[in-house]
Amino acid sequence: MTKYFLKDTPLAELERQMMTPPNFSPRGGGQTVLCRFRYRPEDVVCKHCTEYRRGGCTEEVCPWLEERVEAGTVTYTSLAAEFYRKWLGTALGERIQELLRGKRSIAYYDSAHTDRLALYALFLARHRSDHRALAAMYLLTATETLRRCAIPRIFDLWGIDIRSWSAVRTLSEQEYVLFQAAKGIWQSQRTITIPELCDRKLVEDKTLELILNAALIAHYGRAMLAFDRLEGRA
Repeated sequence: MTKYFLKDTPLAELERQMMTPPNFSPRGGGQTVLCRFRYRPEDVVCKHCTEYRRGGCTEEVCPWLEERVEAGTVTYTSLAAEFYRKWLGTALGERIQELLRGKRSIAYYDSAHTDRLALYALFLARHRSDHRALAAMYLLTATETLRRCAIPRIFDLWGIDIRSWSAVRTLSEQEYVLFQAAKGIWQSQRTITIPELCDRKLVEDKTLELILNAALIAHYGRAMLAFDRLEGRA
């Protein structure tokens, strides 16, 4: 009760000064310090990698891939070539090479696709660490119509009644192809066959390019999105 009545009085101020440590300065408003650290090639060579083993790295995908991308020791082309090597001898291989030739980062459907994916990728980073969820989200945020139909409940991607005609009829043919591809990636099933992917009338070039990029994201994870940051920085 005494503290209450002494509040904002000269006596209270004198007591505060007596209780203050010598040379004490009150904390200011603070300041923002921008981190200018950038990985260098010598920072990410194998001899400095904590996952390195004498017989070679045992990881299927390098756990420090994103850092290696930032250092410039790995390119989008090299990752895509490594991942799609088994497909190059097939009928789909020609089309893959054609679409990925000269690419330096993953492609987006339009400028709004980048913003939609950034929003949901941030949400996924807090609740899901699975690469497949990010890859599916990359496809499901391609258009606003697809996002509105397929992601009303973020934690249960396929718990919605997407099979009902009322929901499906709002999607275009290419949007439905993207939805099926996303569903296949999420459930680890082949929902689209190789002959269907080879058909240019059924799967347009832009649609197939998104599907190919989603497959890379499902395998390599967020490292594929790091190429966009490098493009923006350049």
